[in-house]
Amino acid sequence: METLGTGQYYLSNLIDSKVVSQDDGTLVGISSDLVVCLDNPEPEVVTLVIRQKWSKQRLCTPWTDVHNVAFREIVIDSASNLSPFSLETLTSSKVLLRDLLLDKQIVDVHGAKVERVNDLHFVRSNGILRMDKVDVGLRGMLRRLGFEDAAVRFAKWFFYYDLKERFIPWHYVQPLADFNRLRLQIPQSRLQGLHPADLADIIEDMDVRERAAVVDSLNQEVLAEALEEMDPKVQVAIMRGLEPDKAADIIEEMSPDEAADLIADLPSETANGIFREMEPEYGNKVKGLLEHEEDEAGGLMTTQFMALRPGQTIVDALAHIRSQANEMDVIYYVYIVDAESRLLGVASLRDLLSNEIFTPLETIMTTRLITARVDDSARNVANIFAKYGFRGVPVVDDDNRMQGVIRFKALLEILAPHLGK
Repeated sequence: METLGTGQYYLSNLIDSKVVSQDDGTLVGISSDLVVCLDNPEPEVVTLVIRQKWSKQRLCTPWTDVHNVAFREIVIDSASNLSPFSLETLTSSKVLLRDLLLDKQIVDVHGAKVERVNDLHFVRSNGILRMDKVDVGLRGMLRRLGFEDAAVRFAKWFFYYDLKERFIPWHYVQPLADFNRLRLQIPQSRLQGLHPADLADIIEDMDVRERAAVVDSLNQEVLAEALEEMDPKVQVAIMRGLEPDKAADIIEEMSPDEAADLIADLPSETANGIFREMEPEYGNKVKGLLEHEEDEAGGLMTTQFMALRPGQTIVDALAHIRSQANEMDVIYYVYIVDAESRLLGVASLRDLLSNEIFTPLETIMTTRLITARVDDSARNVANIFAKYGFRGVPVVDDDNRMQGVIRFKALLEILAPHLGK
């Protein structure tokens, strides 16, 4: 056999091509698939599978018998080396590429989304053909349809835009047991490092079994942050699949307002089981928020905010922020209250950082207060955010006592849920 040099190919170029015998030039059939061995970091093609136009039977030949690969034509050494192909001959490490990968999905933690496999990229050297990349870009789909060159030229001529290739290296990809989806072989630390909203998107796109495996692998804090960004239906599905003690531990890592929203969507039996396992102090905060309607200020607010006395200084405030920041949902404002928790003023982080550190808070706080009442509607709260551009709005009762703070994110989830979560 003539030794093949180096080159690059796509699966779309290698399948549905004529297969010709070199010894007599006869048409053997049409290439239908490739068998690869997954034991290597870059899977090696071991078998060419051929279908015959005049027969339903598929034939195969070792890839080592492939003499040459040209455009829409594969030349094999001899038709005499062909043998019937049977799925029973495949092992767990040897798979059909077209069936396994093409049009399947990949959970991409690099881009934090689910990608579709549009094509596969190969390199060959010294007669050995290895798969090295998965094509998830538009060009891969256009290539399979036969429009790649025309589309690239048109995009460059009409839009002055170069259609880019988009690949994922194969060594990141791992087929799942059912072969309906692929997962990138990224260490769990990569998942832990994703932005919670991106991690939420990935988990939402998984099936029940995959979702359960990922949920079980994440630490409670990371999972709690991701849950806050998820669709309520997915939140409920995850919580119902957990034991009450584990669900309670995860929810305790969430913001009380987010926890209240989640628990409000759970069946009462599930919610009561979680409350029984929850720390009493945190559970009481969540129950208090559940007393308010979801679209009222009391239902939108969080009770995790910074509250200090007027005589305390900036250095006290900064120390408090440093020690409590991980527990707080609102840290860009410090609210100054009296002994009865009546709101006296507010100071922003900018105020704290632009004054001498031993300055009392009462001398720098703003006393022109804009607040919401516990029973104010979400629409009224939205008007406050729109008019004043605040990042948080304090909520007070009829006696001006601080009850909580509404974050803009919580309001967005009510008024525009498709943007808020």
